[in-house]
Amino acid sequence: MRNSELIDDLKLQLPAAIKSNYIDLTSEYGDICGYAICTTPYIESIIPAYQRESELQACDAKRLSLAIHFPPEWNSFGTLEFGDDIQALSTKLSHRRFGIDDGEELDADTVFDAILEVFAGLERDGVFGKRSPNRFLTMWSIGNDEHWILKASKELNSDDVHATACQAFGRNP
Repeated sequence: MRNSELIDDLKLQLPAAIKSNYIDLTSEYGDICGYAICTTPYIESIIPAYQRESELQACDAKRLSLAIHFPPEWNSFGTLEFGDDIQALSTKLSHRRFGIDDGEELDADTVFDAILEVFAGLERDGVFGKRSPNRFLTMWSIGNDEHWILKASKELNSDDVHATACQAFGRNP
């Protein structure tokens, strides 16, 4: 299977997984204010994370900004997975990243760009509700500081929310 076919398969399977996961979460918790898609540079897994408004209320002012914008600070981080189909696809992507499979190697940014494209399409379709100061969507690459958080923040959130995320990391919007 060529890299382009793997990416096409990701773009085909991931939207339903994200949408289903998000709908399940909002049905279970009425106060979801943050949602993220997270993975590693070698794509060993692709996982969702969420942040609840009620969990933010327990944060002190010093931690609040990171608790809003940095998925590893979210209580749900590392507790959820997408289904077996996404995990199987992630394994294929990872093998290609590690050069295990014969054929062309797969660049991490290509995978991340595909995930962001899917995520942005769902956001445009209104899956996550309207953009508002109380909603934050992002991506995170484990071990890759804030690069993908801010890149995704710019595309997925209102200008004000993105500016706040940039400030949390000491960056200019």
